[in-house]
Amino acid sequence: MTNSAWLQLFPNLPQSWKDSLVVKTVNGTELSVQSIVRIDESFLVVRGRVAGTTEQGQVYFIPIEKLETICIQKPPKEDEMQKSLNEIFGPVGAPVTLVEKTSDSPRATTMMRLSPEAHERLKSLAAASKQPNPPNS
Repeated sequence: MTNSAWLQLFPNLPQSWKDSLVVKTVNGTELSVQSIVRIDESFLVVRGRVAGTTEQGQVYFIPIEKLETICIQKPPKEDEMQKSLNEIFGPVGAPVTLVEKTSDSPRATTMMRLSPEAHERLKSLAAASKQPNPPNS
């Protein structure tokens, strides 16, 4: 999943899903989430615990690029899940907005449907990233 897809998903998750969320990072760490504290374009801040432990209330700063999967431990009914996903991402087969992502690897183009707010935010981030960096002193 791309960073922009995570940024579109997390703030729009139904509360009932957030109450039983487990986040898995690319290195295999699983975090049982008590609450999502903050969602930023480069990181997610959650209060929770490492899955399988009993220590509650620790705060984790998770780079968005290190997220691998999320799991809803108390899965919703199929129709409720489809309705929520359609509200977040639009119905399957709906027109998509093309988002181009560049990194150290060759250019990749990801197609996904974005909300108008997310689309504008990504455009402004892309424009800001194209600004020349000031010389180092």
